[in-house]
Amino acid sequence: MNILAIESSCDEFSISIMSDSKILSNIISSQIKDHSKYGGVVPELASRLHVENFHWVLIEAIEKSEIQLEDIDYISYTSNPGLIGSLIIGKLVAQTLAMYLGKPLKEMNHIEGHIYGANIEEKFIYPVLALVVSGGHTQIQLLEKPLDFKIIGTTQDDAVGECYDKVARVLGLEYPGGPKIDILAREGNKNRYVLPISKNDGTYDFSFSGLKTASLNLINKLNQNKEEINIQDFCASFQNTAIETLMIKFRRAVKELKPKTITVVGGVSANSSIRNKFYDIAREYNIEKVIVPNMEYCTDNAAMIAELTKEYIRTESKMED
Repeated sequence: MNILAIESSCDEFSISIMSDSKILSNIISSQIKDHSKYGGVVPELASRLHVENFHWVLIEAIEKSEIQLEDIDYISYTSNPGLIGSLIIGKLVAQTLAMYLGKPLKEMNHIEGHIYGANIEEKFIYPVLALVVSGGHTQIQLLEKPLDFKIIGTTQDDAVGECYDKVARVLGLEYPGGPKIDILAREGNKNRYVLPISKNDGTYDFSFSGLKTASLNLINKLNQNKEEINIQDFCASFQNTAIETLMIKFRRAVKELKPKTITVVGGVSANSSIRNKFYDIAREYNIEKVIVPNMEYCTDNAAMIAELTKEYIRTESKMED
């Protein structure tokens, strides 16, 4: 079974080809340099660049996979959530290919794709507890069986990645700010600046607007008082608070729901401190399996959509039998 998957929900256009559960190609066209001068993703620019770039992404994905286009059995694409213009470009490319080849077309969910991106190189042992952390989403999802997605906790306002980027911008760091904060934090004193942990209650839900506002207010106050900001210490303090906000809720979910697998997915899962914390939690609660995806599968990519598509096809096939 050969699957061609497309991911275009934001500022990356990616095409992946999977054959018999193996990823043969996963080509990603990134637009970070194009958007960095604006301090964030410009939706209209993102969709326009997708139109300019999809053809070479498709050609490279086919060439690297060494699969003939005519041998593709299924076409899939990200249908939601994401930037409308970017999603439409991916949909049009997928529809055109499916019509030309006369093959089935399948719509996939971006968040579900991120979760199954962790299932590419290692396999889930259910139940699975997943922490989804990205620029637009912060969730805890429970899967008691394949494709059984249950959102048990979500952000009530800003996503954690969005919070990182906004604080980084005020600190004068270039977009995307999250990775730069992570690097600077490694050299800083996490106890130098005091920042609040928001929504520390009995739920699994998150809030990052309070941390964002407190961080921006503290930066402004220090600047007004002409006090020098130690950027490494500030990044370390901010990151420690942001990650502790995530871990308080996730630890509670692990303790109460007792999953066999824990995983962290999404763009922010590339953060070194978060990755280390997951191994600590696995040891603390004797979790059978911890999956921290390869960096290639953390950011938006089509391989995760191919893996999700494969799981849906497999489930549909079992139901028919």
